[in-house]
Amino acid sequence: MNKLLKKYEGMVCANILGSAEADDRELGYWQDQLFCHFLAYCWPISLIALIPGVYMALRDGLPVIAAVDLTSFSLIFFVTFVPGLTLRMRKITVITVFYTLAVFLINTLGYLGPGVFYLFFITVLAALFFPVRYAVFSVLSNAVLLAIFSTVIAFKLFDSALISEYSTGKWIAFSANLVFASAVTILLIDRIFKGLQLTITNKTQLQERYQQIFYKSPLPMWLFDTDTFQFLDVNEAALKHYGYSKPEFLAMTIMDIRPAESVRQTAELVRANKLSGQYYGGVSQHLKKNGEMIYVNIESNLLNVDGRQVRLVQAADITIQLEHQLEVFEANRKVRDSESNLRALFDSAIDGFVLLDEKAVIKLFNPKALDAMRFNKGQRPFEVGCSIFDYVETSRIAYFREIIARVYQGETIDYDRMFRTRGIVSWIRYTVTPVLDEQRVSGACITGRDVTARKLYLQSVEEQNKTFREISWMQSHLVRAPLVRIMGLLPMLSEAVQEKEKAEIIDYLKVSAGELDAVIHQITEKSAAIIAKYPAPDESE
Repeated sequence: MNKLLKKYEGMVCANILGSAEADDRELGYWQDQLFCHFLAYCWPISLIALIPGVYMALRDGLPVIAAVDLTSFSLIFFVTFVPGLTLRMRKITVITVFYTLAVFLINTLGYLGPGVFYLFFITVLAALFFPVRYAVFSVLSNAVLLAIFSTVIAFKLFDSALISEYSTGKWIAFSANLVFASAVTILLIDRIFKGLQLTITNKTQLQERYQQIFYKSPLPMWLFDTDTFQFLDVNEAALKHYGYSKPEFLAMTIMDIRPAESVRQTAELVRANKLSGQYYGGVSQHLKKNGEMIYVNIESNLLNVDGRQVRLVQAADITIQLEHQLEVFEANRKVRDSESNLRALFDSAIDGFVLLDEKAVIKLFNPKALDAMRFNKGQRPFEVGCSIFDYVETSRIAYFREIIARVYQGETIDYDRMFRTRGIVSWIRYTVTPVLDEQRVSGACITGRDVTARKLYLQSVEEQNKTFREISWMQSHLVRAPLVRIMGLLPMLSEAVQEKEKAEIIDYLKVSAGELDAVIHQITEKSAAIIAKYPAPDESE
């Protein structure tokens, strides 16, 4: 039954309003809709008054009243169903019919008849179907008609039922109350309509504002049905980002933009979120129209739209962000590996390292630092955050400050220092170099190496050189003298004739040979002594 009534209403409204587009944000639209529904139910419901009214009029010998009632009913039926009439013409015709009926019934039946009721009813209809100025005009028209009837009563211009029922004063009092009731009614209706118009305007503005937020959002957004998963609406950013047209989107479900392997999981998630009704946020994979796979950050809330539960979804593409995060993670991993390798090299270095910041505070040092460098006799272990000057003995602080100052100006300084511990001598070579950060000195690095063995080796070389110089002098002086005598005596021996002379030459040769042998023994002893005292150093030192 309800479906038949809706179908009937739709047919009547289609006949009255036609296919012209109307703006449901305007009050006039709803006034026209109200007029259509009034006509749809006016003529069938009017039978409740028409049938007994016509019957009683004919029974009482008043055929004119029956004819007027039937004519009025026919005109209402005509206005309702005849096509081609404009809406304005239909409204004017209805008001004219009721005015004619009201005037006729008032004149014929007097106050006790329905004419006065119809006169008041016209004012209400005018206020409902027309702008308020027409309703005011209807009140004025009613006042004029009632004034005309008061003239008829006063001067008995023609035969009227009112003359026998009312005096002029009583009719004027009655008419004033009717005009008052009509005026108050239209003012109240106007106030209600203005409130409705304001509500419609506010609602429209609110809808437009949120539609703008939805459609013009820079992030892809859509609505989908939580039962069918069908897309209900999408914004411009979604169309642009995913590559589909709006009709294509609305013909799809949310599963069409998901990888096949995640469809089941997505359906279970939507059903669970529908039951909980809570906000959802998470990362998902989506497919674009061109087949490209993207990662999106999903944020959604459950809404009730037109009696069904839907989800409003916002999807932010984070594919590039994830790629950058992966690159950063990989870079950090390489940095950690590099730092680990550098730390291994740093800790296993044979030299000691102490790294200072721009204020000569220790930032870093390796385990070899304590063994390879010392700044005072009772030096405590190095600590990060302490000043390097805390480890330098008082007598050397000024000297060391000068070195650090020169290094912070970009100079590299090397120097050796000797230490004597329990009678044992050791040497440390210090190298202080500036640490640069974007061409700016941001600190210093102190390197210390134990060079005791090399120092001792250099001393041995110097002593060996001294011994070698003595040996060279012996060879050039002590060895040469007896050798020259021997070389001079040998020719004389070969030329000597007498035995005595030969014997003397041989004695001289023996003496010279003994001197040469003594010098050679002395050279051999010196060489053996220097080799035994200073053996050659290990090549690794």
